[in-house]
Amino acid sequence: MSYRALYRVWRPQRFEDLVGQEHVTKTLKNALDEGHFSHAYLFSGSRGTGKTSAAKIMAKAVNCLRGPAPEPCNECETCRKITDGALMDVVEIDAASNRGVDEIRDLRDKVKYAPSEGRYKVYIVDEVHMLTTEAFNALLKTLEEPPAHVIFILATTEPHKLPSTILSRCQRFAFRRIAMGAMLAHLRSICDSQGVKADDAALAAIAQKADGGMRDALSLLDQVLAFSGDQVDEGSVLAVTGSVSRQALAEIMESILRQDASGALDSMDRLLTEGLEAERMVQDLIHLSRDLLLLLAAPELDEVANRISSYDSWTHLSEESTVDNLGWMLDTLIEAQQKMKWASQPRILLEMTIVRLCKLPENEASKPQPTGNGENEAIALLQKRVDQLEKRLAERNQEPVPPSPRIAKEVDSGAFPSAESRSPGKRKEQRGGGASRVPAFLKQSSAEHLKQAKQHWPELLAKVKERKITVHAWLIDGEPVAASPDGVLVAFKNAIHRETTEKEANKSLIQQILGELFGSPQELVTVMRAEWEQYRASEEVSATREQPSASVSASSSAKEQEDEDPVRRAVDLFGKDLIEITD
Repeated sequence: MSYRALYRVWRPQRFEDLVGQEHVTKTLKNALDEGHFSHAYLFSGSRGTGKTSAAKIMAKAVNCLRGPAPEPCNECETCRKITDGALMDVVEIDAASNRGVDEIRDLRDKVKYAPSEGRYKVYIVDEVHMLTTEAFNALLKTLEEPPAHVIFILATTEPHKLPSTILSRCQRFAFRRIAMGAMLAHLRSICDSQGVKADDAALAAIAQKADGGMRDALSLLDQVLAFSGDQVDEGSVLAVTGSVSRQALAEIMESILRQDASGALDSMDRLLTEGLEAERMVQDLIHLSRDLLLLLAAPELDEVANRISSYDSWTHLSEESTVDNLGWMLDTLIEAQQKMKWASQPRILLEMTIVRLCKLPENEASKPQPTGNGENEAIALLQKRVDQLEKRLAERNQEPVPPSPRIAKEVDSGAFPSAESRSPGKRKEQRGGGASRVPAFLKQSSAEHLKQAKQHWPELLAKVKERKITVHAWLIDGEPVAASPDGVLVAFKNAIHRETTEKEANKSLIQQILGELFGSPQELVTVMRAEWEQYRASEEVSATREQPSASVSASSSAKEQEDEDPVRRAVDLFGKDLIEITD
């Protein structure tokens, strides 16, 4: 007889043979004992946990000649045929290759026929999540109200992909990953029955690699037996799986905990030279860090005892570290594992990770850690900003009423600083050419230069908008109120607009464009509109704007009235070509 794989030889034939699924087997056995079994079942869980085996055992239990019974006899002709896959009334369907609506329609047409040999027709649909939406819709009615002689057993590893209409029509059983202790006991019993000598460390390595799947564990054991014969040791398992030995892992981890980067890199280089992959080393370090963390945090766990109890050096390693440090190391290794999937040089990334782990400061755990969602930091930041805004608003509300002409003269001469100049937020601005520059600037200003500045103002705004639209958004709030041969005085209504315009980069851009328009270097001086009105009301400002003779004064007044004419101002700003005057 040809050789059969271990997982086929040791496939469960009774409910009591299923390992680690007592919650499922007890429920099914009670239902069979009372005769209250359903017409549709859904077995879900990860690979290798016994879903298909449980479905076949269920099919034998309901069709057994001595049943229906909680356990099949496995001796009658019906049980033997189901075990061999020769009974026509038990149909196994692979939904991955029969996923279309036509296959389900064919199944729906055949379920109405009575069983030919057994008591029930049992349809076992494996990987049922692979069916198309149309196939599920075709199955709905039959699944909900099948003939009395039909039982559906659906098996899947991804139950979340099934429509809720299918889930609601089935009794659902979730198969769990097999625990480490149960898997080790089952592997030990198989080795004993096969006459194989196996070390506890070797079986633990196989169980860890299987990750809760008994079929994976038996396949790996079969492969190790082919490699080493009847003697299974940890070295054989590591050679087959390509993993790092516990001794080598312990040496690397000990060097890391002692912050010995040289020793850790030497051990890593030796393992990589022997053919170990960098990705596999990171994965093994993650498992070791996790085991040490569990050993420190919960030493009473059975899983920890099964994995570490046979290796004393790991217990010694846990005593040299702390829970916080191991948690930090796990985060670092997991991050490296994610990056390694896309790294073209995984060895370099592994070396960087080991060096980083070796440089873990002793007070790493004592550093303040961020909260789960950063709410405390966000609240503190918002509170600080609110306090700053309230302080600024309070300072603005304390601005004095417009001063009398005599006080305005003292303000212009600098003998009595204004409230604006006393504000801490304005001192830096004034040093750059704020309100204190206005009196000296007005002595050099003239109406002719102001007219020229107003004529160029629309063009200035357009050029500023072309070069930097954000500066244009702030500058458009200002208006030229005075001009001299070397500069322009602009009054702003909003303080924020003025402050932003006074920033060095923004101001430099505006002065550069002014120089291009006027053909000579120009200086930009800013002032608030309220301050400008104070200067105009003061006698000194009036004197700088009026000529000594009455005739000149009259002509200036006429000129000002002319400038106040809205039509004239529109022509000056936009040009005659763009203005159309209608009565």
